[in-house]
Amino acid sequence: MRFFFNVVVFLFFFVSIAAAQELTREQKVQKFEELNSQIKTLGDDIIAPSAKDLKQAQKEGFNVVRLLPRERYDHKLTVQGGGSYYSFTTGSHDYQKIAQVGLEQNNLKVGFAGVDYGFIADLSEMPLTDITEETAEMNFLINYKPPTNEADVRVEARKAHRFEMNGSTYKDRIPAVVTHSYILRAISFDRADVLVAFKVYRKDADGSLIIFWKLIKKFEVPKLERNITAVKDSETIVETIDSKTADAVQTVLIEKGLFNVLVEATNKEVILRGTVPKGKIAEAIIHASETGKRKVRNELVEQ
Repeated sequence: MRFFFNVVVFLFFFVSIAAAQELTREQKVQKFEELNSQIKTLGDDIIAPSAKDLKQAQKEGFNVVRLLPRERYDHKLTVQGGGSYYSFTTGSHDYQKIAQVGLEQNNLKVGFAGVDYGFIADLSEMPLTDITEETAEMNFLINYKPPTNEADVRVEARKAHRFEMNGSTYKDRIPAVVTHSYILRAISFDRADVLVAFKVYRKDADGSLIIFWKLIKKFEVPKLERNITAVKDSETIVETIDSKTADAVQTVLIEKGLFNVLVEATNKEVILRGTVPKGKIAEAIIHASETGKRKVRNELVEQ
């Protein structure tokens, strides 16, 4: 009996000590905020170019940025997109702040949200200092005028998957090769339109790229004319562009981490184009159907 009493007393004191050591809710909230702050600081350090990269870029007269591979860092850092996107306009890695270039599966990408699109051309090992508005491959990008009618814009965005002009090839997705230089025009309707040249300076062990870049030209911000009626096949078959639904579906897909889907919508259907990770097509279709509340035409490709 005495032994049992001693055990009970011991357990009582043990529980009391444990309870005293347990954090209150307010303390947990404070701890949570402290850890989040530490994570953000570490994330910023992971994204930032090294001091050596900064010094070299400054010496050569270029800007410098690091792109992280989306497949490794997405949903792990506090910035949306995991540091895999960058805006030459805002200087931000946040996907929501006019993302104009991205890195995924060692491919450089342009054209993401809504009807935004763009072109990239690989100039091989041409020195970045030699790339100007007079460079031959620049001619198309300098003189290109994006349409403003939403229906025409979406057609043009599909052309950007691969477009050839005067012997040069322009794409919206292209392999990243260390020492290669590229030219990129990113068209972000109602927000920005820029042309830049950049070089993949080096690649780190985690797959991230250090990019030296310079601005070639800023264009007038293109304005998008929405809700234009599109006639299909004959005057009796008419579909109306539904940009509100397209934007709503796009927002949901982005929230689910499906960044590379181009959404179009009419009063009759939602069309999905672009790429998704393996096994994600069904998920994308379900979200599009539930949000758009109409049939979904799937043209997605898994990667």
